Amino acid sequence: MTGWGQDPNQHPQQPGGYQPWSPDPTAQQYPVNTGPQYVQPYAQQQYPQPYQPYQGAPYGYPQQKSNPMGVAGFVCGLLGLVLFWFPFVGLILAVLGVALGAAGMSAGKRQGAATGLAVAGLVLGIIALIPGLFWLIFAINV
Repeated sequence: MTGWGQDPNQHPQQPGGYQPWSPDPTAQQYPVNTGPQYVQPYAQQQYPQPYQPYQGAPYGYPQQKSNPMGVAGFVCGLLGLVLFWFPFVGLILAVLGVALGAAGMSAGKRQGAATGLAVAGLVLGIIALIPGLFWLIFAINV
């Protein structure tokens, strides 16, 4: 039976699977110097190519269709809501916002275009009609 210190090349197995570390005598501890390395001159180094300008979407991607009637309804509905205290201007813009918003929704569904601004114009036009009518009634009775 061998124990610690009896044979320097053999270490007994410790309880719990611990094996003491021993260096590998065949492994090199430091890299071997092979002399000066060739370094490419600074002027001959390769640099990445500059960025190419963006050419747009490749073929096959459809361009999104616009809905000018919906945009006009949104603008008129928003202006009607902002300018409702001018008795006739706010009401006219609100009615145009409702009409153009409804027409924009119909045209957008038919053509496959976006209808978000048309819905917003319809809603803003309806909301602008309520205070516009109250303001008109107040202006007539005074």
